Amino acid sequence: MDGSSSGKQVAVMACMPTEDVEFHEAIKEVFRRYPEVQDKYALASLDLENEMKINFDEKVGVSRIEGGKIITEFKERKSVIRARICLKWNFDHTECLHWKELEE
Repeated sequence: MDGSSSGKQVAVMACMPTEDVEFHEAIKEVFRRYPEVQDKYALASLDLENEMKINFDEKVGVSRIEGGKIITEFKERKSVIRARICLKWNFDHTECLHWKELEE
């Protein structure tokens, strides 16, 4: 954080990605080419899911909003049958990795 005298604090990333640099540069170029959707999409890491050893062939993330929190649970893929919208797709857009439950 920047503790400047203006009182405004600015978050600074402690470390930028050092792996897959060419990939990240290519993604940045896509965002530059399509500025009208920059606030609609983001590049997400699956580090937490990998740390939890989530097998996306068997499970899918399902999220809901509760107050000021986004709650994500990983459920058996076959059990998720309610109305939903896909939030995160795999790399080739053939499988949803993370759903948002729609309000009933």
